[in-house]
Amino acid sequence: MESIEHIFSDGEGNHLLVALCFCDDDYKRHSLHIPEEYIDTRIIDIDITKAYVDRPINPVVFFKMSAWLSSQFEELNDSGFTYICSFDDLTTRHDCISPQEYRWNLFNKLYERQLGAIDSTVHIQDVIVGSDGFQSFARAFYRDCHAPVIHLIASYLREKQHPYM
Repeated sequence: MESIEHIFSDGEGNHLLVALCFCDDDYKRHSLHIPEEYIDTRIIDIDITKAYVDRPINPVVFFKMSAWLSSQFEELNDSGFTYICSFDDLTTRHDCISPQEYRWNLFNKLYERQLGAIDSTVHIQDVIVGSDGFQSFARAFYRDCHAPVIHLIASYLREKQHPYM
């Protein structure tokens, strides 16, 4: 699977590796069940890995990451992006919400901050699966031209999350 990777360092010994993983045609046909007439639609999965899970990272890194993701979404304007929040432990000052919900909220805020730089044909499909306290969160970013297949991608994200529940 082809990918574009970028590292965001906080200058304090921790960093995020962000990879945009391009789904190949075989994956789109057999896993996503994209109809043949839409097989040329690029689907990109966002993978975010923190170098040192047990160490905090400066919040400015997330803003840099968000700006980069927005620029990539603009540059790769024939692509839909997907993101699934990690279940890894996360220390925050917000004990009342799960780590994946916290990440989802953060990703949402960062995306909204960048939204002004992206045209109005951009839409979001949220996928929330599970009961309170056991929810999985995912999101697909897409343009009008991807609307015919976005329900297939959302369905796949729901199915992909079932093993984690």
